[in-house]
Amino acid sequence: MAGVLDPEEIEALMAGNESGDQSDGKYNLARQDYAVQRLIPTLSMIQSQFASAARDRLREFIPGIDSVRTDRITVMKFDELQGSLATPCSISLISGVPLSAGLLIAFESELVFQLVDQYFGGNGSNVANDRDQLSVSEASLMELLHRALLADVADAWKTVIRAETQIEDLQDDPRLLEGFHDSDSMVATRFAISFGEVSGGMWSVVPWSAIEAVRDSLGETGKPNTSISNEHWLGAIEEGLDVTRLDLAAVLVDTRMPLRRVSQWQVGDVLPLKSPDDVQLRIDGRTYLLGRFGVQDGQNAVSVVGLASQGSNKT
Repeated sequence: MAGVLDPEEIEALMAGNESGDQSDGKYNLARQDYAVQRLIPTLSMIQSQFASAARDRLREFIPGIDSVRTDRITVMKFDELQGSLATPCSISLISGVPLSAGLLIAFESELVFQLVDQYFGGNGSNVANDRDQLSVSEASLMELLHRALLADVADAWKTVIRAETQIEDLQDDPRLLEGFHDSDSMVATRFAISFGEVSGGMWSVVPWSAIEAVRDSLGETGKPNTSISNEHWLGAIEEGLDVTRLDLAAVLVDTRMPLRRVSQWQVGDVLPLKSPDDVQLRIDGRTYLLGRFGVQDGQNAVSVVGLASQGSNKT
């Protein structure tokens, strides 16, 4: 189609302009957004791994958390980020990931109050959020959560760079963070955290300058880093298999009779059946194990005596 550039032509234009005048801020942001789009597969895997770990970590403090999922990954200026985080929120500045740049973990204001309420046994029905600052107890709990997530942040980024992580600053207002300028470009990932009917946002924000420094490790061509892919997805598959629920049926008797007789059944009829000693254990309609019916510790039970043959499978 005329007027549409091929990916190779776009890439050539991007590369050619690197040595030219880049004073146009809009163009730079577009170029960064284009580059981030190419890194989305790997960034998504990193953030998906962090979301899964953050869910398990936060459940240690608030068991009612249902899910933590990646909502979106975008490029924004630091002043836009400030506008997305109403005060009082909870922000930690983490050093060491990646390189010497600071990574931000931020909990949105509404989520902060809901987490604190749930932690202290509330049900979220009467959460006051009309204050400019967090109370001492609220700030203490959020600091506890931020520090608990440190190991998960480092683990999510470990295939890109290995560095010791530590919290350099904790604030409840993004305007109080030092070391950032309003025009700084940030790669921001928002996570949606839900528990019950309540949901809120948590952010993981990395300066574009830090992302650009490790683009090769992230796989600039848009191909996901295989070590991240394999490690994360194999672990996710194993975790999913471990918690998968199966319907197990212990079939005591399996018999056949004509439809005419079945149609004449009435309350009080007695059906002659074989001894239930031999039991078939079926999963999803297929017989996998054979057993003996009995009683153990006062409860009906089945003792497995062997594997079912192919001929015993029934669907």
